[in-house]
Order: sequence, then structure tokens, then C-alpha cells
Amino acid sequence: MESPMKTLRQLALRYPETSEGIACEGTALESRTIKVRKKAFLFLRAGTAMVKLRDSLPEARKIAAKDPDRCKAGGTGWVTAATDLPLAVLKRWVGESYKLMAPKPRR
Repeated sequence: MESPMKTLRQLALRYPETSEGIACEGTALESRTIKVRKKAFLFLRAGTAMVKLRDSLPEARKIAAKDPDRCKAGGTGWVTAATDLPLAVLKRWVGESYKLMAPKPRR
């Protein structure tokens, strides 16, 4: 069975125009970063994933209130979640984060 981090990374890289990099290299905050056109939408560190949410933010805040050690919801919509949360939830959040950060098509 694959690790949740590997699963989330592979999912994120399937979206159009994504690339992978390292954020804060060489520091305690170093993390694998998945971007869409230079805008990060997923940060992965040992045991955690950070995503940008809007529609699912109330859900994330509810989880954070019940289990603050496994989920933290920031005021700007960035959520840090333990990768042992239900994988279906994490996958949905990655998709939402991608959609929020992907540039809108020109008309």
C-alpha cells in the first residue's frame, strides 16, 4: 500500500500545467511543493499536507476544533492536515486547492 503522501503527490501532478519543487530548502520548513503555473497549491512535509481551501474551510475548521494536533486551519484559507486523515477528504482538498490556485482561462 502506498503512503498517503505519495498518493497525494501523484494526484496533484496529474492536474494540467503542474510542476514540482522544493520550498524553504535547507530549513526546518523544507517541503515538497506542487505548483500550477508558479502558484503553489500543495505543500508536503513528513506526515503533513498543506492546501488552500475556500468551500471546504468550514469542514477543515470543524476537524481542527476537534483534533488540533492533526489539523490546523489558518485565517487565509491555508490548512495544514496530517496525512492520516481520511484519504478521500485529503484528495478532495487537493483538488479544491488546485482549482483555487489555477489561473482562470481567458475569454
